Amino acid sequence: MTMNSLLLPENAIEVIRGETKTLRLTVQQKDPTGEKSWIPVDLTDSVIYFTVKKEAEHRETLIAKRSSVVGEAEITNPRGGVAEIYLIPSDTDCLDATDYVYDVWVYYTATAKRYPVVTPSVFRVVPGVTRIPV
Repeated sequence: MTMNSLLLPENAIEVIRGETKTLRLTVQQKDPTGEKSWIPVDLTDSVIYFTVKKEAEHRETLIAKRSSVVGEAEITNPRGGVAEIYLIPSDTDCLDATDYVYDVWVYYTATAKRYPVVTPSVFRVVPGVTRIPV
């Protein structure tokens, strides 16, 4: 029996344990007019949610970032569909060097609609040689 992973390799993120890293996200959708392949999704009046867990079904969240919290994430170009998620050393410093799972959602505050932007994908923490205390 062959099992296919539901985790998308093209969305994998790799971080060195304890590093500072900015993840840039561009949210796009297929162009309904057919003029272009992809067009940006307007993120005006929305919140981006980024979550990392050991496994998708685990209750414990290891990393959680929201664009509604200054310094965690930010929608840098709402009409262009661009957001940034900020990882700081303490986010990964205490994690084992292994694979975890993450996803990203967008929540529109005016309509209460929510959509997955990145479906569950691999979040890999690798060991670093140098460990700088947090």
